[in-house]
Amino acid sequence: MPRSPPPRWRSSSAASGRSGPGSSRNATSRRSDLGVSTTPSVTVVGAGIVGVCSTLWLQRAGFAVTLIDSGGVGEGASFGNAGNISPGAVVPYLIPGIWREAPGWLLNPEGPLAVRPGYFLKALPWLMSAVKSAGEEAAWRTSRAMHALHGGTLDAYAELTRGTEAENLIELSGQLYVSEKPDAAQGSALSQRMRAEAGVKAVTLDFMEIRELEPALAPIFKSGLLLPNNGRCKNPHHLVKALAAIAERNGATIVRGKVTGFTTEDARVSGVLVDGNARPVQAVVIAAGAASNTMCEQLGTRVPLEAERGYHITIENPGVMPRMPVTNTDAKFACAPMNVGLRLAGTAEFAGIDAAPNWARTEVLKRQAQRMFPGVRLDSVTRWTGNRPSLPDGLPVLGRSPRYGNAYFAFGNSHFGMSAGPVMGKVIAEIAAGRAPSIDVTPFSATRFGS
Repeated sequence: MPRSPPPRWRSSSAASGRSGPGSSRNATSRRSDLGVSTTPSVTVVGAGIVGVCSTLWLQRAGFAVTLIDSGGVGEGASFGNAGNISPGAVVPYLIPGIWREAPGWLLNPEGPLAVRPGYFLKALPWLMSAVKSAGEEAAWRTSRAMHALHGGTLDAYAELTRGTEAENLIELSGQLYVSEKPDAAQGSALSQRMRAEAGVKAVTLDFMEIRELEPALAPIFKSGLLLPNNGRCKNPHHLVKALAAIAERNGATIVRGKVTGFTTEDARVSGVLVDGNARPVQAVVIAAGAASNTMCEQLGTRVPLEAERGYHITIENPGVMPRMPVTNTDAKFACAPMNVGLRLAGTAEFAGIDAAPNWARTEVLKRQAQRMFPGVRLDSVTRWTGNRPSLPDGLPVLGRSPRYGNAYFAFGNSHFGMSAGPVMGKVIAEIAAGRAPSIDVTPFSATRFGS
């Protein structure tokens, strides 16, 4: 039984002697008709964790990169998440039995799931598709794809961040899952089999072991599950900005502007319209989070992406702090120790990407903070909301566009963007460079929904 947090994150790749971030060891140059060497270029749309990691990996593969975002670096869903980095995330949210709980969540104004009445019919096709993804066979397919995508996340981050200001923002902390019900935190028997098949180390805890490991928690939790090989990011926003700064120092061009469309010639994308102005491109990566479906449709591919609204509160100077990330499996939200305070993040609200926030959701998080952490001070609390890009089966879209050979898709991580981001970026760079991807991208096809 661990009595203290695991040691600070280090990766074996840190001593491998590989070149540093942005290195162009694998660079290949092209010769123009005038005999002048030119560097192949890629334009990445979206400056969240996936887009920024894609930029760094593309630079390492020898590409010049332009990174475009309408809101600035790390200002979307990457800003406000709980910072969990989870190589052990192999259990889908959509598993058999989950929909038996959904009616109760929807009827509970403080429940973890909400669909605004005026949006229900719009969300219904997505929800029905999600129901189909919750069967056991589909859940196993999703689990194995999650393992491939998340299993190498800490090593991928290590390779991108070693020796930089971003390195200290990531830590092998372990993650704790707790429930007020006996034997509930570890999830269903199916969940346990999925972790076992993937080789995920998981330690079940009883009441006293939870108290010993996390004394900041209220003595209300009867079961716990420790995943000691999971990690955390101390500040997701700072991490994305630090990674973007590395990319910029290595030659990336960062443009603040809204992508409104594309120009194409035959089977290739020839330009990106930024605030209505055309910018020529050699290749383009769509990593624009919840806005990605509009861009994909402009490129001839429809994907059933929904904006799944999440909320957080960050409590500055809370007076109490857990030693590691803690997820309340009953109420479905995460508590994260950050360098700016204690963050509680969660809820899944379907309301449309442009809907006004329902700040009552953050009041629920405040009450949960008081219930979980006795003595917590709520004197200084900030609140946030943002849109997770979510697909009905819980997996992202990753790979080459089915219509345009020089367009690549990397979006739709739902709750797992921080875990998937560095591996997705690596895969995009591999495909763009003409190399075999390091994971099988078939489960992440943009056409898997029949579009």
